Amino acid sequence: MTHTNAPHEPPIVARRRGRLGRRSAAALVVVLLASIAWAQVFSSERYYQECLGFEAGGDLTTARQSCLSALEVDDRRTDVQLALGRIEFALGELGSAESRLMRVRPQLEGAEVDVLLAEILVAGDRADEARSFVSSARSKLQQRPDLRLTARLAFLEGRIAEADGEMNAALAGYQRAIDANGIELEYRLADATLRWRTGDLEGAARQLRDYEIVTGDVRSPEVKALLGRIAWAQGRADDAVGNIETALALRDLRDSSGQAADLQVLSILYYGQGDLQRGGLALREATLRGNLLTAFGGNTVLWMLALFVLLALHLIGESRRNDEVTPQEEGPKRWTVGAAYGVFFAAALMGLASAVIFGVVVYGNLLALLTPHQQHEARAVYLIMFAVVASLLAWQRTRALGWNAGQRLAGNADGIAAGIVVGALVYAVMLGYLIYVPRGGWAGPFFLDLAWPTPMRFAALAVVPIAEFYFRGFLRPTIEERYGAGLSVAIMALVWALAFATPMAALVPIGLALAEIDRRRPNGLTAVVALWIAWIGLGVTVLIAPYVRGLFL
Repeated sequence: MTHTNAPHEPPIVARRRGRLGRRSAAALVVVLLASIAWAQVFSSERYYQECLGFEAGGDLTTARQSCLSALEVDDRRTDVQLALGRIEFALGELGSAESRLMRVRPQLEGAEVDVLLAEILVAGDRADEARSFVSSARSKLQQRPDLRLTARLAFLEGRIAEADGEMNAALAGYQRAIDANGIELEYRLADATLRWRTGDLEGAARQLRDYEIVTGDVRSPEVKALLGRIAWAQGRADDAVGNIETALALRDLRDSSGQAADLQVLSILYYGQGDLQRGGLALREATLRGNLLTAFGGNTVLWMLALFVLLALHLIGESRRNDEVTPQEEGPKRWTVGAAYGVFFAAALMGLASAVIFGVVVYGNLLALLTPHQQHEARAVYLIMFAVVASLLAWQRTRALGWNAGQRLAGNADGIAAGIVVGALVYAVMLGYLIYVPRGGWAGPFFLDLAWPTPMRFAALAVVPIAEFYFRGFLRPTIEERYGAGLSVAIMALVWALAFATPMAALVPIGLALAEIDRRRPNGLTAVVALWIAWIGLGVTVLIAPYVRGLFL
């Protein structure tokens, strides 16, 4: 049998072939690793681009999920973290967005992260903390200009200035934002709303009309609604109805609060035009959009609740009374609870009539008390007349029954010192309420709008306290005599708060304190001086401190 042997390779050839094999394997490993890395980058980038697309389309929930998927593939991408922080902010998740952006801020060079952080802080009512990020963003934009971010930064500066009560600086900031990006609705609305609140109705309307001309967008419900309210305040009822009806038709069906607000305005306008059927229908539809708190405002609900409690307290008091008749003593005659309340209602009716006449004479508007801006002056007239008539009728009735009116209603000068102390406390309570209760919140504003100070409103601040001669010297003793000291304090607090209407959340506690002080140390001057100190002090503070004036907006 024959055997054939394979040729034997020289050693050097074998070594070369081994090295070649090892190099090929290493190259293959490098290619595989590169392929994996490239696949990861491709997958992360794909998710990131999807995230940006969904964000641009307004689907923020899906956009967030795509960004999270991108980070699962590659958690080192700061651009994805920036986009995710932006999306979380838009979703209202301020804490999560702030934490995420603060972590990646050192690795990011552009101004967007600083602008975003400043926006988050301002949205969270932390404007003071936002200033450092605004300053940093401004410096970065000087090095690397970006018109879009410049507009956002100017808008932020306007919002911070508005929070500080610096209205002119706020309007300047909004105008810079509009100059940089004139098609952004948010900037135009902020400018127009601030002008509207401070009484520049023409300026507000011009800003909104300019937006419609520049963008061609005539289908914004917010623009139409504000244009309608401006026309309403200017006495152009037909234009107001047209714009509000258009806004209502353009609103998303899910915007129940916006619909309720539009329907409330329409109901007043329809009633003012004498169309009772449409007015009733609009009012009924407004009550169906959400609950009563949304439809009418929290302070209205609190006012109605206070009225209900007042009636209940009177029923309780009447059920506890002894029906035995106390003989009338010699000397001045007493007056009844009915007579005391008669003065209250007579003063209220005189105040209401005066406000209506004022609206007709000055504005040519029978419903000035319900019309934006006009209502603030008309309300001041109502309060002045109420205070004057209540105190004069109480004075006249007291003298007619044989009492020394000055001693009975005003007391003596000993109450002045106590009034100064109490007034300082009332001032602090009301100022604290304005600072800590969100503006436009459920609990209601101060009963006089001091965001736009006028002589009429300051006259009301000075005159309103004289109504305390009626409340403390005429009404309270009668209530106490009939129902006892305990019930009289609660009843007096509610009657006093109901007279001034808003904010009930602050007026009821203040009313309780005034009633208890007067029960312990009867002296009408104490309450009069206290409210002079509190209300006039608040008005003076508005004039010298722009921040406090901003609290009324």
